[in-house]
Amino acid sequence: MVRRWWKWILLAAAPMALMCGFDRLQTIDWVGRSDLIVEFFVTSAANGNPIPNASIEVKSDGGFYHEPNKQEFVLITNSVGVASKECRDCMCIGSRSGLGISDTFVVHLPWWRFRVVAKGYAATDWADLDVPQYIRQAMRAAPGRAKLVIPVSLQAAPGAAAEKP
Repeated sequence: MVRRWWKWILLAAAPMALMCGFDRLQTIDWVGRSDLIVEFFVTSAANGNPIPNASIEVKSDGGFYHEPNKQEFVLITNSVGVASKECRDCMCIGSRSGLGISDTFVVHLPWWRFRVVAKGYAATDWADLDVPQYIRQAMRAAPGRAKLVIPVSLQAAPGAAAEKP
């Protein structure tokens, strides 16, 4: 009786194994372009409230996108603590399996160094954008569009007035 169950299990598992094997054998590697929105979300470390009018200072060394030249610019957060910039035509790569079971997507991030400064808060250290931590967070939003949200939590500056809850 026990042997019959094993036969049924193997019989049921065989099509799944064949399907997965076929899926992995037939893959398409691709290279393309995607518009990337880099969005900074700046909040207070003390209470989590958004910080309006914070400055994100960016030093760009270019990258694999529409603005390949070095430049410096500043992004200012809005009333909900968000500042963003669209980077057009960023190079992206991926792989799609034969049956579409696995579909990878990676976008090349701009070569930026950034820091965040806000009145009453300690400025962050300079950080690189094109690092694994942020590369893994960039997601495909739609065909030809990707989005990266970078949360930044600022500490109150030493000697600054206490924050209101």
